This record gives sequence, structure tokens and C-alpha cells, in this order.
Amino acid sequence: MKLIKLCASAAFTAVALAVFAAAPPPLKVDKNAPLLLDDAPAAKATPAMPRLICYNCHGNFRDEPLSLKHAKNKVTCVTCHGESSAHASDEGNITPPEVMYPRDAIANKCKSCHENHNASPAAVAARRKERGLEKMEARDLVCTDCHGKHHMNVRAIQWDKKTGRLLSGGKKRTE
Repeated sequence: MKLIKLCASAAFTAVALAVFAAAPPPLKVDKNAPLLLDDAPAAKATPAMPRLICYNCHGNFRDEPLSLKHAKNKVTCVTCHGESSAHASDEGNITPPEVMYPRDAIANKCKSCHENHNASPAAVAARRKERGLEKMEARDLVCTDCHGKHHMNVRAIQWDKKTGRLLSGGKKRTE
């Protein structure tokens, strides 16, 4: 029995050595295939992001005008949303960021840095009405209705932005 195991082991070892010792197949490069590297164009601004890990899931903010403009002024994700380390390291994606802004809190957050706006809410509402856009009443508008689209394009997880409670999507891990 030991002899059979020894022979089988020797045969396996010989096959394994032959397979791994063989040269890999030649690399074929399709020059017409799209380049899948995530190289930023030279003209693109590199945000002052102390935690680039945010872009792993929130990649749409790399090119989002509001994020880029703020990053050029050293205002980063962390500035507004806190370190959010637990959120960033949660592979199950059920931990909310440290700070979120429900719609009724957006204007106050923006005003904490931007004291003035060059148009009154009534003037903004009138302009939106001229353009046929929704939310035409001044009381219904918030800063991000006009300035950037600072939200996820696709939302798989949704939290209550006031309490941080998980509303939909996500599943607690049981490992």
C-alpha cells in the first residue's frame, strides 16, 4: 500500500513539475481592444483626496464637477462626510458614512462655507420655471439641484440619512 501511494505521489509530482516548468503561452495583444487601465488624462484635475479608497465605490465622483471644484480647494470627502473608516472597510456595504445629509440639511451644510449665493431662491425658481425644470418653488430647491449631481448614479444600498439606519439593500454577514 505504501508503495502504491509512493508511486502515485511520484507520478503526481512529475506531472506537476512538467506542467509548471513549461513556458507560458506567448502573450497576444489586441491593439484594437479598448484600454482598460484607469489612467487619468493629463488635463484632468487630481482631487486632493486623503482617502482615495472612497473612489473604489464612488467612482462617479472622480469626474463630478462639484467634487472636482471642491477638491481643488482642498475640500474632500472626509471634510464633509467624516473619516468613515468603518464605511470604507465594510465589504458588505451596510455601514453608513459617518455624516450624511438629508435633503433638508443640504443648504445649511453648503452655507457653512458658502455664506452668500449670487441669486435669490425666488430668482433661481423663476429661472428653473423658464427652463421647464421640476421643483420650481423656491422652498423646494436645494443647492445640489443646480450645483452638481452629488449623488450615486446607481444606489444598491439606501440609508435613512438622518439616523443612518439601513433602509434597503445590503445584507448582514453571518461569518
